[in-house]
Amino acid sequence: MSETPIIQVENLSKAYRIWGSPSARLISPVLESASSFFPKNSAPCRSLSRRATRGYRDFYALQNISFSIKRGEATGIIGRNGSGKSTLLQLIAGTLTPTAGRVRVNGRVSALLELGSGFNPDFTGRENVYLNGSIYGLTRSEMHGLFADIAAFADIGDFIDQPVKTYSSGMMMRLAFAVAISVQPDILIVDEALSVGDVFFTQKCFQRIREILHRGATLIFVSHDMGSVQSLCQRGLLLHQGTLVHDGTPEVCVSRYFNLHQPKRGRVTNDANHGSTPTIDPQTRSSLLETNVLPAAKSRHGDRALEFVAAAVLDGQGTATWDFEMMHRACIRVLLRANRDVALPSAGIQVHDRMGNLVFAAGTPQLRFPLPAISAGTEMMLDFQLTLSIPPGVYTLSLDAAECDEEDPNVGTFFDRVGALGPLTVSHHSPGAMPFYGMAQLPLEITYT
Repeated sequence: MSETPIIQVENLSKAYRIWGSPSARLISPVLESASSFFPKNSAPCRSLSRRATRGYRDFYALQNISFSIKRGEATGIIGRNGSGKSTLLQLIAGTLTPTAGRVRVNGRVSALLELGSGFNPDFTGRENVYLNGSIYGLTRSEMHGLFADIAAFADIGDFIDQPVKTYSSGMMMRLAFAVAISVQPDILIVDEALSVGDVFFTQKCFQRIREILHRGATLIFVSHDMGSVQSLCQRGLLLHQGTLVHDGTPEVCVSRYFNLHQPKRGRVTNDANHGSTPTIDPQTRSSLLETNVLPAAKSRHGDRALEFVAAAVLDGQGTATWDFEMMHRACIRVLLRANRDVALPSAGIQVHDRMGNLVFAAGTPQLRFPLPAISAGTEMMLDFQLTLSIPPGVYTLSLDAAECDEEDPNVGTFFDRVGALGPLTVSHHSPGAMPFYGMAQLPLEITYT
């Protein structure tokens, strides 16, 4: 990967003018123009300028964003709706101009932004292919040489010669993606477009994206599918309310993304609904501290209002180990401590494969196993009993301690995220056939008549 940035974003801001009334659209520009006839800072100029600004306000979709992307880097941009992701992509693609700052792009950009952008609805699919080719700077003869591959990848049959306005959203996306990847871009920008495709075409698209990355292209990928971001990207940018709040690994960005949702705080009570925190056996606690694996974590962050004190990986006999037989059970034992009152505590684990793909993630909210409220200074021990129904290989574990939202158990505030513990090795030494093939075991029954 080259160290020279292919994209350089410096102090980038984009503001949109929000008008107070329809008449203000006419009056304010007239007043601004009139103020220019007077000397700057003169009383008439200031008066007219003040009257003009009363008719509108500026909304900043992006404010003072700076970062650079290296050639060949795959970067995921995440954030909640309205955080400025699409605006940023349009500025990089050149379809918007910045209010302040600048963007430098060194290479051919192929962008999948708003569905159907760049297509003339009255043109046929074939005509739009050649139209888009000219937008990318390719000659008609060059597009003629690429057309067969584009049509084959889009796989929309005879609709290639029908007007685009007759296409479904899925057909539109198929053709747009086929064109975008065919022009051998230096930079490929994908903004949620793949979410409208069927699963088979989406898989084909992700495979092609990986091929493009392997050839050295740069990817900027925006999606609300956090698994896809972590699978495709080496780096993450987290936007929130128009500002860049984190630039780092996708795993940490995803964690901080979920942390943006602050749950409603409840009062800590140990009533019948919550139960009481059980007493921890001192010998078990001492043994856990002796086999603690947390110091080996590759990453850790959070304010630790609820934190992991120790963790160990145990086999069926309670022996600490990282080596397991396929289909055997592992116990991940953790010791949690609250450093302030937590009304709705939760904890969970994640398993990643050697490529960083998320294999499994679940915790107390997903298993509908509510934990009792925990007061400051209190400790709690949990055992996660996990059957390793995964193929032989090398994996890593991550741990999360959080507080759930009262209304939605799938979101909350992360207090402690411990990343990349391991490696955990799963092997198959038992006689006979492999229990299954693929990423994970699914319940399967076979009947015979």
